[in-house]
Amino acid sequence: MRQAGRFLPEYRDVRKDLSFLDLVHSPEVCLEVALQPLRRFPLDATIVFSDILTILDAIGAGLRFQKGDGPTLAEPVRTPGDASRLDWTDLGSKLGYTYEAVRLLRAGAPDHALFGFAGSPWTLFCYLVEGEGSSDFARTRTFARRYPDVTAHLLESLADAVSGHLIEQLRAGADAVQVFDTWGGILGETAWRHLSLPSLRRVQASVAKAVPGARTLLFVRAGHLTAAALEAGYSGISLHDTASLVDARRLAGRTVATQGNIDNTVLLAGPDAIRAEAARVGRELHAGERGGIGHIVNLGHGILPSTPPEAVAMLCEAVAQIPVIL
Repeated sequence: MRQAGRFLPEYRDVRKDLSFLDLVHSPEVCLEVALQPLRRFPLDATIVFSDILTILDAIGAGLRFQKGDGPTLAEPVRTPGDASRLDWTDLGSKLGYTYEAVRLLRAGAPDHALFGFAGSPWTLFCYLVEGEGSSDFARTRTFARRYPDVTAHLLESLADAVSGHLIEQLRAGADAVQVFDTWGGILGETAWRHLSLPSLRRVQASVAKAVPGARTLLFVRAGHLTAAALEAGYSGISLHDTASLVDARRLAGRTVATQGNIDNTVLLAGPDAIRAEAARVGRELHAGERGGIGHIVNLGHGILPSTPPEAVAMLCEAVAQIPVIL
């Protein structure tokens, strides 16, 4: 959950002379910032440095990152007519900088598992309609009710773009890919099953067909959707900190891996809290009869910019003490 980024001083040094999009568009710089946490911490995996909204940039929505204000879109979709101007062609070429970053990272970190990723169709749809981040995405939810046919078509198109993006990352050297349904949690279960689940299944089916045996993970930023999210058919489920690890592993059974669900604020609370949280994960991993399937220890959401790097080192040390399930 954002191994690299604003909490590392060396990352801030790189960013001094670069905009965020300039960084994302430069494979060599993406390699450098992806390697920075590997130099500091004994991590098992690395993740390509990119952003979930690059697909919206590629289809012509006018992605911008305003300093201090997060992402905005110059060309949001507010009416059915707005959707017709989006350009879905040649996305593999337009997003080629990401695949080159994956290839460079594969060569630069040969002993680490490598993750690629993308935003979920529903999450991308939220930004596409809202035009920026939001606490409730009321405009988006209203659009989906007012224009259900346009919404369904956009979600299918976004699903095809997402699956293509993930497939190319796998072909470039990623060992696994993760889909971030960051804004799935703004929906109740019934609405999520209608608006997000079909496109997530479409992504999974396309990736599995193109890359048989591909490892795929789904993150839904909501504890109340854990059981529903398992229906999407991914290899693993990544848990928000509001989700129960015990319940998720019981529901997942012996065929689906789990990931998460450490509260990111634990890293701000000091050594005792960090060790206690790692111990909690260990207890819950051993709470039931599982065996034969793994768990990826991870945060339940992105690492906070104010996180001390030494706190991440403490968490790595504490996690290393968790007994392995055989």
